[in-house]
This record gives sequence, structure tokens and C-alpha cells, in this order.
Amino acid sequence: AVVSTQSTGVTGKCGSIWVRLIPAPRGTGIVSAPVPKKLLQMAGIEDCYTSARGSTGTLGNFAKATYAAIAKTYAYLTPDLWKETVFTKSPYQEFSDHLSKSHKPVGAQKQEVKQY
Repeated sequence: AVVSTQSTGVTGKCGSIWVRLIPAPRGTGIVSAPVPKKLLQMAGIEDCYTSARGSTGTLGNFAKATYAAIAKTYAYLTPDLWKETVFTKSPYQEFSDHLSKSHKPVGAQKQEVKQY
């Protein structure tokens, strides 16, 4: 399944590096440094802006932070992943026919007369 964009911006952290993945309009491509770009391409993300903070020269941590951000995108439950909703009748609806046959409506209820 090729994902075109994420639903919201996500961040990943490793060491001093924070990597933020920001959704981009379709057709933008991946706007990123070479390290995250490779990982985002492998993840199947087509359109994405990235923002990095920290010592991005440590490429191992840069890659790990990017991976952590990509991993967070799978935590979002988008509408296409929603389960089919099966609606059940409430007990009132379910048993209303039975109750209407078996129970007689109570007319005027007697109220207690308060003795003062």
C-alpha cells in the first residue's frame, strides 16, 4: 500500500536529533536531506516535507530519528482503516413489542398524601 501523505505532522527523536515529518500537497515529492529521503522512499511515502533539529551530522541517529517518525505514522487510525460498524438495537427497541403486549399501561398513579 503506497501512502501519499501522512494525516498530520509526526516527530521522531534519537540522541539530540528531532525529525519532523510534515504532510505536503500531492505531487510535491519528498523535500528532505538525503538520509531521511531514502528512508521515506522505502516507506512508500510520496509527498512529505521534513524538518530536522540537532546534530544531523551523526547519520546513524538521523536515520533512527527518521525511522521513529515513520513508525509513528502507523499509529494513526485513518478512516480507511475503520472497522465496519454493526448497529444493534437498544434493549428498549428490541423488547418494545413484547412489553407492549405483556404490560398494561398504568393509568393514574396514586400519589402519597403528605400528612403535615
